[in-house]
Amino acid sequence: MEDKNISRRKALKLLGLGAVATVSAMSFKNNPFVSNLQAKALNGEITPVDKRRNIKNGDMISMLGFGCMRFPTNGKGRNAPVDVEQTQKLVDYAYAHGINYYDTAYVYHGGKSEGVIGNALKKYPRNSYFLADKMPGYYVKKKEDIPRIFEEQLQRCGVDYFDYYLLHTLGKVSDYDRVYEEFGGYNYLLEQKKKGRIKNLGFSFHGDRKGWDYFIDKHDWDFVQIQLNYIDWAIDGEYLYNSLVEHKIPCIVMEPLLGGRLASLSRAANNMLLEKNPNNTVASWAFRYLGTLPGVLVSLSGMTYMEHLEDNVKTFTNFKPLSADEQATLQKAIIEYQKFKRINCTACRYCMPCPFEVEIPSVFATYNKMVMDSNIPSKDDQREEDYKRRKAEFTKAFREKFSAGGAPSQCVACGECLSKCPQHLAIPDLMSSINKLME
Repeated sequence: MEDKNISRRKALKLLGLGAVATVSAMSFKNNPFVSNLQAKALNGEITPVDKRRNIKNGDMISMLGFGCMRFPTNGKGRNAPVDVEQTQKLVDYAYAHGINYYDTAYVYHGGKSEGVIGNALKKYPRNSYFLADKMPGYYVKKKEDIPRIFEEQLQRCGVDYFDYYLLHTLGKVSDYDRVYEEFGGYNYLLEQKKKGRIKNLGFSFHGDRKGWDYFIDKHDWDFVQIQLNYIDWAIDGEYLYNSLVEHKIPCIVMEPLLGGRLASLSRAANNMLLEKNPNNTVASWAFRYLGTLPGVLVSLSGMTYMEHLEDNVKTFTNFKPLSADEQATLQKAIIEYQKFKRINCTACRYCMPCPFEVEIPSVFATYNKMVMDSNIPSKDDQREEDYKRRKAEFTKAFREKFSAGGAPSQCVACGECLSKCPQHLAIPDLMSSINKLME
C-alpha cells in the first residue's frame, strides 16, 4: 500500500509540473508575483500538495480545496468589496502549489465571489482546475428562476461548464421537493449534465438524519458535500461520512475548522497539541484528521490570509495521516476543549443583515473568546472575587467591541435569523442569555 501511494505521488508531481509548463508559456510580465511562482514551480522548486483520486470518475483532485466564501475584503461586513489584488495573489499561490479545486456559490460575498474567482482563474488552462458552484434553491420562487440563475452563474464565472455543481444547503425535504421536484429543478440540472455543462452533480447538506436519508437515496449522486470535523464527528459527522462510504459517493468537506474555531482551542487543549508537535499549528490537526479518513476527497478552506494558505499547503504537501499516538493526543485535547461551552457559530453570515443591526457573528465570536479566556461570570459556582473579575472582563469586552452599535441588547427576538442559520442556532435565545450575563 505504501509503494502504491509513493508511486501515485510521483505521478501527480509529474502531472502537476506538466500543467505548470503549459501555464508558463503564458505572459506574466505584468505580475512579478505570479511570474516568480510559475518559475519556481517549473524548476521543481515547489512540491505540489497531495491529490486523491475521485472513485467515481478518476479526477485527481488536490486534498486541499480553495473555498471562495472568505476572500480578503476592503472593509467589513458580508457585502464589503473583495480585495481583488490580494485575492489574485492567494489564488496564484494556491494554483502554483497544486490546489486545483475552487468552490464558489451564487450568494458568496454578496454575489461577487463567482466573478472574482472566474477572473482569477481565467489566465490558467480551463482543464487544469476544477470549479464548483451551487444552485441556491432558497432563492428560487418560480421554475423560471432555475435556468436564469444557472445561466447567470456561467456568465459570472466566465466558463462554459462547471466541473462540480451542487444543490446548495439541502435541509428541509419540503423545500427540496418544491424546487427540485415540483419546479423540475433536478431534471433541468440533469439535462445540463447531459449537455456537458455540468460534469458532476451533487448537493451540500445542512439538515437532520431524516432529511439525509431522503436525499441520499433520491438520486444517483456523483458527490456530496458535508460539514465534517473532529467535533461534528460525534454529532452527525460519523453517520453522514459512513453513509457516503457505504454508497460509494465521494465526500467533500466544508467547515473543517468550524468557521475558524478549531484553529485555536482552549489554552490547555492547544498546549496538548503543540507539545506533541511543536512545529505544527493547532489548525493543521483538524486538516490531518480529515485527511486520515480515506473517504474524504477534498477539504475546503476559506483562506483569507496568505499565512493561512501557506500553513494549509504545508499540511497537505507530502501529507502524513495522524498516527495512533497522535489520534490519542487529539482525543484528549477534544475532551479538554469541550469543557468550554462555546456557541457553534461558523461566521458564515447567512443570518445577516439583521433588521435591527445586531452584529450576530461578532457577538458570538466575542462570547466565544470570553469562554476561551475563562471569563464567563457565574454566581452559582464562582467565588465572589472571581465572579466580579470575570463580570468586569466580560462587560468590558462587549462594551468595547460594540461601542458603535451591533450589541446583543439590540436584539428584539424577531426571529428572522432563525430559518437562515445552517447551524440551527436559537439566536434570539442566545442573545437573551448574553444580555442577562451583562445585567
